[in-house]
Amino acid sequence: MLREVKPRNARTARIVKAREPQQVETRKRVLLLHGSKCPQPVASVLKTVHTLTKPDAVQLHKKNENIHPFEDTTSLEFLALKNECGVVVFGTHSKKRPNNITVLRIYDGRVLDMVEFLILPSASDEAGKETKLQIGVGMKPLILFSGSQWGDTSSSAQATQYQTLKSILLDLFQGEEISSVDVAGLQYLLMIAAGESAGESGDLQDPVNKPVLHLRWYKIKTVRSDNPKIPRVELDPVGPSFDLRVSRTREADASIMKAALKHGRRPNEARTKKNIETDLMGDKIGRVHLGKQDLSTLQTRKMKGLKRGRDDSEPLQEGGDLSDDDIVSEDEDMVDGGMILDDDVSDGGSSGGGTGDEISIGEDDEDEEMEDVSNDKPKRQRIN
Repeated sequence: MLREVKPRNARTARIVKAREPQQVETRKRVLLLHGSKCPQPVASVLKTVHTLTKPDAVQLHKKNENIHPFEDTTSLEFLALKNECGVVVFGTHSKKRPNNITVLRIYDGRVLDMVEFLILPSASDEAGKETKLQIGVGMKPLILFSGSQWGDTSSSAQATQYQTLKSILLDLFQGEEISSVDVAGLQYLLMIAAGESAGESGDLQDPVNKPVLHLRWYKIKTVRSDNPKIPRVELDPVGPSFDLRVSRTREADASIMKAALKHGRRPNEARTKKNIETDLMGDKIGRVHLGKQDLSTLQTRKMKGLKRGRDDSEPLQEGGDLSDDDIVSEDEDMVDGGMILDDDVSDGGSSGGGTGDEISIGEDDEDEEMEDVSNDKPKRQRIN
């Protein structure tokens, strides 16, 4: 765990603040150095990269021994932090790995990812012809990625490797990020062509299936054409040409890469509004979120049938009167032959709802009912 150290004076505080992540970052400085041996192919690559990245390039000519990027990156991280560089190009030569170029990207003082290239002999080297690359300082290049492999957006191992290569090469050659470009400042074109794999198997560990990159530089020349507004553009090859084969790669960690790509809203970036979208036809579509509606206060159509009665609102008590639905009308009683069948006898000696002359029909309880009726009558009527 790194311990945070406070700056001692105002000058050191300004330097520390300048090294912090910025909302709009400037051009990444490039550090170029070589190992204990630097043959002519390695020196030619370092010299060409230094010419294209001036004035944001720092080249060290001293020999650096015992630097192995894939084994220990401490020395390269120290030199990159000392020279305030975000990209490191390291050239080395050995018997096991001759004419190697390693490109590293630095994030937060540590190596983010790296890729190693093996320099292959090209036609210009065999002929002994090497033209000088005469490009103005600070010119914005046109970068062309030729090959179907660069447009592969799948999640395969080969597509991921080409996406990493494209990102590293853009950080190395694209220059400063600007909002507008003067046409007169477009002086040269960089073409990065991806060759087809020679092997039939798709194993990337096989050296035959490693991607081969062809780097070519062209001078842009405009000539008068028939159309006065659009000139005719011609390309003249300039500078040395390089053929590089990818040797070893180290991918960046997913969490560190996510933190490196994170940025806030930039000054020229439009502020996004929530729940507002634009469809394919250009129409603006918005979503409105409503709260929970109270349907109890909803005004409905006034009808007598929907009104609640006074008796409906009172709960039914034990031993109380029945509701209107439970009371049988007289018309429904007359359906069974006009006789009221009721076993309950009222206090007056007659059945409920009757006049006292109705009789109850029963087989087993007939005598008991007659006795009860006679006992209920007054003594004078029983004697008669």
